[in-house]
Amino acid sequence: MQRTQRILVTGGNGLLGQQLKTIAPRDFQLFFPSHAEFDLTNIGQMVAQLTEFKPHIVINTAAYNLVDQCETERVLSWSVNAEAPETLAALCAREGIRLVHYSADHIFDGAKKKPYVEKDVANPLNHYAAGKFMGEQAVLRASPKNLVLRTSRVFDWHPTQAKTFVHVVLKAAREGRPLQVATDQVSVPTYANDLAEWTLELLRLKAKGLYHAVNDEGVSQSDWAKIILDEAVRAKLLPAAPPVEPVLSSSSGSTMRQPDYTVMSNKKLAKKLGHPAGSWRGGLRKMLARMKQDGLA
Repeated sequence: MQRTQRILVTGGNGLLGQQLKTIAPRDFQLFFPSHAEFDLTNIGQMVAQLTEFKPHIVINTAAYNLVDQCETERVLSWSVNAEAPETLAALCAREGIRLVHYSADHIFDGAKKKPYVEKDVANPLNHYAAGKFMGEQAVLRASPKNLVLRTSRVFDWHPTQAKTFVHVVLKAAREGRPLQVATDQVSVPTYANDLAEWTLELLRLKAKGLYHAVNDEGVSQSDWAKIILDEAVRAKLLPAAPPVEPVLSSSSGSTMRQPDYTVMSNKKLAKKLGHPAGSWRGGLRKMLARMKQDGLA
């Protein structure tokens, strides 16, 4: 009889951690220590918690994802996105613990203009991207058993947090604020519940190495906003869809370099799973239905 796998999940209060809690698989025993209990910048604390929980697997969902702020809070963002994964990977390797880590589409520079595959060369353009790339590579180097999933534009319902682009668009629409959204940034929205399911499926399949874990279909940020609004009207969360003004990302005034095209191919993921990754459109509808049900829209 196969033993139950003990999994420690960092960042359990975040979007992806919440979805792992929701799934609650019977073949895994999941532990969700708080940030105060498992601080990725505190080596002594991590050692103590790994010794206490004795996990077979660690899923690291913690990250510093505020891309613009990473430019000004460089020490903190580098500590969380680059140094912490490296340290955690070394601790896990020492104890024979398998590590799952999440990276981002921003590690690409956008020059390819067709979906990126896992073998494509990364070229980070900003501090956030550089930190994510350093972190993912450290995890891959630490052990051949480790698994890195690159993802993008993660969204979903959350009981207390309203931070995703979906929430931002709906809030602006309800408050009657003008919606100016970049038309020159193309990526793939990814439904967090799907990402959580893929993670557990890949663990059951003993997958290792690097995968692009995104839904189907790249879309510009401005078109993504329009689809969110149309689906919100369809779900009766809005009486009508306000106009979205497409603008260039340079209009924000930011001097930070950003890639304009980071669509990633999920073909390797789908082949390993044995089924399509599926559309983010279905995930959006599920999210909006949950928001309506709980009155959290």
